[in-house]
Amino acid sequence: MWKKIILSVALTFVGFYALFQVGYYATSTPPFCGSCHEVNKYLISWQTSAHKDVNCLDCHQPRGELGKFQAKARGLNYVFQHFSGDYTIPTKAIVSDQNCLQCHLGDDKSFPNAAKLKNTPQVDHYQTIKKAQSCLDCHRATGHDIDIYLTRDLKGRKQL
Repeated sequence: MWKKIILSVALTFVGFYALFQVGYYATSTPPFCGSCHEVNKYLISWQTSAHKDVNCLDCHQPRGELGKFQAKARGLNYVFQHFSGDYTIPTKAIVSDQNCLQCHLGDDKSFPNAAKLKNTPQVDHYQTIKKAQSCLDCHRATGHDIDIYLTRDLKGRKQL
């Protein structure tokens, strides 16, 4: 009896995890992300950036399996905002320095041609990393233009 219950629970878990993985990959492409008008301008600017061959979630998701769940939970919030029109909770694109470092220190074998970090007379990346200074402090607009909807007169808005 207990063996059947444990086996049923295990198979159910594996089934839900398999469904999650299928859904995860189906909803993790740049065209899918850009299908919402809120993100479309960012997708367009990404297409001409140095990171145009990098998938959105390679930058905008914490590492590991739990990072996948966190990213998709945030995505469900964005879907709610999109369909409800309720933007009172600001959306904030998350970029972890760990993601930058994984590629630019050469640890991510998916991107063998990524520019490797080096120290120059102008910038000591070793000290920057040691001080836990964010990559975004200097490279905020590297993946795509930022704050596209923000204007100096604060009248910029997302076209609904």
